[in-house]
Amino acid sequence: YSPLTMVRVPKAPKVEIQPFSLKEIKLILENAEGQIKNFLALAFFTGMRSGEMIGLKWSDIDLDNRSINISRTRNKGIETTPKTKSSIREVDIIDVLYTYLIEHQKYKTNSEYLFLTKDNLPYSSASKISLVYWQKTLKDLNIQHRILYQMRHTFASMMIASGEDILWVSNMLGHKNSNITLSVYAKYMKNEKKSRGSFLLD
Repeated sequence: YSPLTMVRVPKAPKVEIQPFSLKEIKLILENAEGQIKNFLALAFFTGMRSGEMIGLKWSDIDLDNRSINISRTRNKGIETTPKTKSSIREVDIIDVLYTYLIEHQKYKTNSEYLFLTKDNLPYSSASKISLVYWQKTLKDLNIQHRILYQMRHTFASMMIASGEDILWVSNMLGHKNSNITLSVYAKYMKNEKKSRGSFLLD
């Protein structure tokens, strides 16, 4: 018996949500190039995790029905099922994303994967995209550095702030239920001043 088994491993500190502004999103996408531009658009406009995106295959993309099937994630060259059962989901291709995916078809090769390295191989993990492309883009544009995951936060906070249905946002993110989404992003919900309970006066 080891007393160390009684020691709890401290939880990693939660990353502060630092969403990008719409102006920053446009600037990033206008200056990113090639496949990476479309990778970043996918992240900003679906809230998908980076591992889910590099695991995408062309067979997962349904442009006719404007949906993406998420059933795997990829990290360190290993493919597994997504983070949780609810992470296996179908996300909508919203109008602003559709044009990027149409454009991305020109990068289609004999590979089944959506995003490929210069060697025509699927990315082992998103760390290379972060180091080689993402960090450089932010630096060149003089935009405060944030990790790739902040694009997911940006999608969620942007959609909630604009009044989109919380259930839809929750489904797009692959959360188990909307309570999880609310617990993280409640502060971004619209709080328009109006006379509460006014319907009772009718």
